[in-house]
Amino acid sequence: MKNPPVLIKGDELFLNEIAEDHYETSRDLSKYLLMHYGSLEDVFESPHHPLAFAHGYPERISRILQSAALDKGVTVSRALDVGCSVGGIAHALSRWVGTLVRGVDASARSIDMATMLTQNEGGTFGVVQQGPYTEYVSVRVSGSESGPEVGFEVGDACDLHYEEQFDAVILSNVLDRVAHPGECLRQFDADDGPLRRGGLLLIACPWSWYPDYSRPEEWFGSARDEITSEDDLKARMSGGFTMVHESDQPAVLRQNPREYDYFNAHVTVWEKL
Repeated sequence: MKNPPVLIKGDELFLNEIAEDHYETSRDLSKYLLMHYGSLEDVFESPHHPLAFAHGYPERISRILQSAALDKGVTVSRALDVGCSVGGIAHALSRWVGTLVRGVDASARSIDMATMLTQNEGGTFGVVQQGPYTEYVSVRVSGSESGPEVGFEVGDACDLHYEEQFDAVILSNVLDRVAHPGECLRQFDADDGPLRRGGLLLIACPWSWYPDYSRPEEWFGSARDEITSEDDLKARMSGGFTMVHESDQPAVLRQNPREYDYFNAHVTVWEKL
């Protein structure tokens, strides 16, 4: 393993950073690095923590897609992780996808972190303990000469353009964080869109809508008709896709050893007709 770079220093976690996107601050990036790459002990300090079952979200999302591909006989040579953040799902995909895994995210700093981790096969970053105290976590990102090419780029989830289509696409915790969720979703139904016919689309979302990200009239669901986001998604997908998997998948972001943000993502996998 190469000497791991320091991605975020401990004292950076307490800077009063001004960022247009909170996903760009050191403290938030540290939380996502820990969620995507930290071990059970890194995140919870004890395997018996009451939220320990929620550990390993990126790996679980990857396994769900892999299982759906095996069940449907879909060969996944090229996979796209949209809204990849710091790249944990993309790296989990690289353990079984054939030739290419591409991650795209609107946050340039997240993409820098994912790229550094890939190039150096790991990295070290500070995490908040309590008060002014921090500790460092070192993680390893396993690579293989025989594995797929893994790369990351800055991009708009609502405006994706690629010369070659992908066999599988993941939208994890994206649709409730983009300005135009309907437009984002429609790209994958288009004949010339990022996803090929017969390919798989995995959508994971806790449906935590906020007007900071999109106007309420853009949100999936209807208060007037009492339609949930889950049911609205299924209606939107019904014309061009067949659902092949549905489940709930828990995850946590650690604020400090005594405070965690828990969410339960609604996960579906769709085969494009």
